[in-house]
Parts: sequence; C-alpha cells; structure tokens
Amino acid sequence: MIALLKQYKLIAAGAAVLALMALSAAGAWQWQGNAYGKRLADQAKARETFLRQVAEVNAAVILKQQAGRLALEQRLAKADQQSTEKLTHALTENDRLERLYSSADDERRRLRIEVTLARNDAIVSAATGSGSVGDAASVELSAAAGRAVWDIRRGMKQDQAALEYLQEWAREVTKRN
Repeated sequence: MIALLKQYKLIAAGAAVLALMALSAAGAWQWQGNAYGKRLADQAKARETFLRQVAEVNAAVILKQQAGRLALEQRLAKADQQSTEKLTHALTENDRLERLYSSADDERRRLRIEVTLARNDAIVSAATGSGSVGDAASVELSAAAGRAVWDIRRGMKQDQAALEYLQEWAREVTKRN
C-alpha cells in the first residue's frame, strides 16, 4: 500500500505540475493577448490620426487651389472684357473712318496711300533726277480696292485684338501664384 501511495503521490505531483503549467500558459496567453490588443489599438489610433492629418492637409491644398483658380478665372474674365472693349473700339473707329470715306465726295473718296519705293522699283523718268531709297510716291486705289483696304484693316484689328487677348491669357495662365 505504501508503494501505491507513493505512486499516487507521484501522479498527484505530476498532475499538480501539469495544472501549474496549464495555469501559467493560460496566464501568459491572457497577458500577451491584452498586450497585443493594446498595441493594435494604439496602431489603429495612430493610423486614424495620420489619416485625419493627411485629409486636413489635402483639404487645405484643395482650398488653396480653388482660391487660385477663382482668382485666375477673375483675371481672365477681366482680360476678356478689356480685350472685347478694345476690339469694339477699334472696329467702331474703323467703321467711322469707312463711313467718313464713303460719304465724301468723289475727289476725297479716292484712297491714296503714300509708298516708299526703292530706286530700282520706281518708275521714274530720267528727267526727274536721280532717285534713292526712300523716294516717296502716291498710289491711288480704285473704289473696290479701297473697300478691300477697309476690310483688310478690320481683319487686322480683329487679329491684333485676338493676339493680344491670347498673349494676356497665356501670361495669366502661366503666372506663378
């Protein structure tokens, strides 16, 4: 019986050791779970903070870009208005001159253009003397050619206004804020 008791004592000691090991493992498991859970919670909080900061910075950048875009649109609208006014004024002046020209009597209606001719282009008789670069001559245009000159002038004014507007537009668009 003593041998049996020793055997039970040994089994009881082994069971106690196993129970202690199981309790230790469960305690360690619980402790690590809590520590790991805390780390995950801290990481989640840090990520949330980071994402909020990124969103705030992005919102600030977007607001700045929107303000810049609004300012650019206002400058372009002002340039467009000024260009349109200049074009309207130039075309009105052209129309006024054309009306003045067309309402004049026949003598004044003739459109004369002063031209400068190089010596070899001038049709000058030998009796007129020697010519040089810069000799001036007067050319008289027909009525149809005179109207064509006014149309050409109108087109030039429109093209000039469009070019000035596009140059201003390009300057505004490429301007650094």
